[in-house]
Amino acid sequence: MATSFFHEETLPTDDNAVVELVRYYYDDISAEVLTRSFRLFPETAGREFIDNDRIPLADLRADLKVVLIRFLYHRNDEK
Repeated sequence: MATSFFHEETLPTDDNAVVELVRYYYDDISAEVLTRSFRLFPETAGREFIDNDRIPLADLRADLKVVLIRFLYHRNDEK
């Protein structure tokens, strides 16, 4: 599989009733991190797609690099 899910985080928004969810995926082919973002509406259990994005590894936040390195280590260790 060329793209693997490795992390998910929720972020607060200006509206207390809405949360932003960001899912992070690693693409083996491009060596980039792909994101998929949503707005979550807990009151109605609704979800609204926001955007997809590509992040080069050099631009990835330090805390996410640690999560990605651990994920790749464990994934390769299982093979």
